[in-house]
Amino acid sequence: MNEPSPSPASDVSEPVSPGERAFRADLNQKLRAPLNAIIGFAELLSMRFGGSATKDADVQHILKAARDLLGIITRELGDGSTERFPTPSVAAAAATCDVLYIEDDPVNFTLVERILEFRPALKLMHARTGEDGVELAQAYQPKLILLDLNLPDMHGSEVLRQLQHQPETAKVPVVVLSADATPSQIERLLTAGARNYLTKPFDIDPFLAVVDEMVA
Repeated sequence: MNEPSPSPASDVSEPVSPGERAFRADLNQKLRAPLNAIIGFAELLSMRFGGSATKDADVQHILKAARDLLGIITRELGDGSTERFPTPSVAAAAATCDVLYIEDDPVNFTLVERILEFRPALKLMHARTGEDGVELAQAYQPKLILLDLNLPDMHGSEVLRQLQHQPETAKVPVVVLSADATPSQIERLLTAGARNYLTKPFDIDPFLAVVDEMVA
């Protein structure tokens, strides 16, 4: 007597609907953004504790848990991709600017501000919208622009386009810092002229290496 053939459904996984794919992508980015702060500030604590083995061990537990969670997010949700296009405008400007960070999230800006304390010679400026970022870049012509993508007034790709079409800013290197880890998005921004693309959460040492390379 012949055994019944297995149901095709047992061998073929159900396709993911566009709605489910969009939900996963949005959740991916929403989870990556706070993880960027957790991992970044924990690394800063680890670097500052120095010889305190007990405190450093506690921080390493935090870092391991956060990176394990990042692995779960990547494995279960895949690459994140959403494109969303009102907040206060620009933080107080300084007389000079070496690094301009265009970022609407104050926690992410504070993290980069703390990291760049390891480069005390660099003066950092903050813009919370794309429009303010373009204006400050034209006015101060920084050595490096750090660019988030999901800004409240325009997408970061439009900011990049405007920067490249202005003679004052066309040659300023732009490094994208984004929770969108989609390979197609990364390739698109690099092709459009970004000099590098770091996905959140990022580690401190590679970030500083990129900054050093760009401002040299």
